[in-house]
Amino acid sequence: MKKPTSNLDKLTRLQEEFDAANGSVIDENGGRNRDALRRMSAVASQMARIHEEEAAEMRRVADAAEDLYLGK
Repeated sequence: MKKPTSNLDKLTRLQEEFDAANGSVIDENGGRNRDALRRMSAVASQMARIHEEEAAEMRRVADAAEDLYLGK
């Protein structure tokens, strides 16, 4: 299993980037900041990928633990 702190550090950094982009989505003139929206999309995608990979790893660990429990 991966080092949990490395992904936690990545997720923390990505959350900060997401929050910063989110704070600048609306321009001063009321329009949309398309660059900020693009950045939010990219960051959210990266965050989802990390969560999906971690979930898959946890399913593998859970299955292995259950196999050991059942004596397989």
